[in-house]
Order: sequence, then structure tokens, then C-alpha cells
Amino acid sequence: MNNHPVINIFLNKYQGLYKNLPNKTHIILLPESQTLLNVNINLEFIKRHLFYKGPSKDIYINLLDECIEIDSKNIYTSYGFEENKICEIIKIETNANYKFFKVIFINVPLNVQDNEENNFFSYYDIGENKERVNHFYNDSNNYKNDLNIFFNTNIKCKEFFYSQLNEFKHTYIIVKGYENFIGKKILNIVDDTLTYQNNTNQKLNDKDIKISLIKFTYASLYKHIWKNLLKNYENIEYKIQHKMAYLRKDISAFLKKVQLENISFFHIKVISFHIKQIEKYRDPINKIHILDKISKIICEVVSAENNNLKEQNIAIYDINSDTLISVLVAAISFGEIQNLISHSLHLHMYIDNLSTSEKIDKLSYIFTIFHSAIMYLCDVKNI
Repeated sequence: MNNHPVINIFLNKYQGLYKNLPNKTHIILLPESQTLLNVNINLEFIKRHLFYKGPSKDIYINLLDECIEIDSKNIYTSYGFEENKICEIIKIETNANYKFFKVIFINVPLNVQDNEENNFFSYYDIGENKERVNHFYNDSNNYKNDLNIFFNTNIKCKEFFYSQLNEFKHTYIIVKGYENFIGKKILNIVDDTLTYQNNTNQKLNDKDIKISLIKFTYASLYKHIWKNLLKNYENIEYKIQHKMAYLRKDISAFLKKVQLENISFFHIKVISFHIKQIEKYRDPINKIHILDKISKIICEVVSAENNNLKEQNIAIYDINSDTLISVLVAAISFGEIQNLISHSLHLHMYIDNLSTSEKIDKLSYIFTIFHSAIMYLCDVKNI
């Protein structure tokens, strides 16, 4: 660590900043030295890689007011960064000779563009289909290999599956108000595809393959489904966006009106950042996982602002539903989330067609809160 270029420049060129740091309160991120060639390690770079603990669990804020989230393996850029980025943690050190609380070595800098082949997108390349999707949350989007193996060893499945996708695109009529039937149709395509699976093959995990097929089916049909949803609900979406713009003028006043003035504007911005991630996904499974993550953040925020709850590990059910809805309304409005009705219907067509054994009460509840926040925006009156 002593010979790391970032440490050397920080201690020699920016001694004033280092001396003014409180002792053992900040962490510093050190990218691997070979990734710093032709990188200008200036004051902005130093401030971007120097963090203190944020108000929520696993969230840290740098000296430029940008946020990251840290788990045991990765660092995820969050609010304030121009792009969503995942940096791998190489190792973590503590060194009594420095004022840092922790020194975390990462594989690449936070603010340097990756090469195209190493960026944050993966590609499905199955048959003649190619879909580009973001995998910011590192949440099992890497199912391309499993599906390739599955289809290569189950040719009949592959032929049937693509024939069904083609038939859907050219014959299926999406009727306003009956979107849940889309989810039922997709589930039927997947279930029927699996009936052609070779019994003699060593089967991959059936549940994993089914989830992968569902994701890929939604992604493959996304343009067809999304185009119709946008068309069918453009008028009500326009009204919602207008009301969001009104609330966005003074989020603090809205929070005070609903008696949540103790929720900081910073928290609303962080929650807003995460909600906005649903705009990047083509399948509802990843969207519901995002809502699950948001629910955990809201639990942390509410408990942090309530002295009676600080020491409790509260669950989403422990929070008043009106509070949850109001926090989401504020975050959605601040983030200018687009096509809310379409996102809600996209989620509903998946959740409504889960079998009883597959349904998870928590995720259904989270979706209900999200949908209720949208309905609030539909009903709220401009003052």
C-alpha cells in the first residue's frame, strides 16, 4: 500500500486534505496500479475515492457527495455517478500508520470508462436473438450459458420455443385491461417448451432453467409488449408525469404534509436512484428484485430516523403502509420515473401468474405498495 500511486500523490500533493480528515472515519478505494495508466490522479480523483459512512447500511458517501454500496465482494456506484458500475473488491486492509478506517483495493477506478468488452452489459446470443441488458445488480442475468447448453441438448425445445415467440409477435393481440393474460401466455410457452425436454439428458436445475426461460421470453417479447402498453396508457401516463412535476417542485413540503419531515432529502435521492433502475430492465423478475432492495433501504431509513426502532431489525410489514407509499411517491417524483403504469402492469402480469407455491408474500406486498404509490399519483390534486 505504501507505494501505491494514489496514496503517494494524496500524501505528498494534497497533505492539507489528508491532515484535515478525522481519524479512522474514512475509507479509501485504491484501484489496481496497472489500471491507472494515463489516468489523471488529481484532487477530484482523490475525493471521488475517499468515503465516509452514510446514513443507511452498506451505503458510503464520497467527498463529492456521490454514493456507493459495498457488499462482501463488490462495490456498486449509486446516486451521483453518471454510470452504474460494479468494481470487484480485491482485498481489504487496515493500517495503523494511516488515518483511514479501511483501505479497500478494487480492480478498476470508479470514474474511468471500461472498454466495450468489459462494460456493464451482457449479451444474450441464442439462436438469432440478441438482447442487450444491464446487470448492475449482479442478480443472475448470466444465464446465457445455461440456456445455450439447454437448447443445444434439447433441439426440439429450441425449435418449439422460437416458433412460439414468432407466433406471439405476429398473432397475439394485447387488450387493454387484460394484460395479466400476457403473463399467462408467457408461462404457457415456457411450460410447454419444457415438455419437449429430452428425458435422457442430464437435466440442469429445472427451476433455474424455467426462470431463465421466463426472463428470456419477456426480454424477447419486450418491444412488442412495451409498445402496446405505452400506446394504451399514454393519456393517464401524461397526467401522472404532470402531477409528479408538481410534487418535484418542493419534495420537502410534500414530506412535511404527510408528516414525514424527519426523512431527509438525501434518503429520498438514494431511494429514487434505485427505483429508476427499473427503467433499464426488460423482464419483471429483475424489476421486482429492485423493489425488494428498495424496501430494505426504506426499512433502514425509517428505523434510523425513529429512536424507538433504531435497535430493531424491522421488516417491511412493520412500517405503516401510508409511510411506505408516501416515501415511494416522493422518490418516484424526484427521479422523474417514466412509464409508471406500464412498469406496474409489466410487474403485475408476472406476479399474478405465479403459482401459490411460488408466490412470496413479501414481494407481492412490495408490488402492492409500489402500485398504490402510482395510484396516489393518479389521484393527488394539484394545490
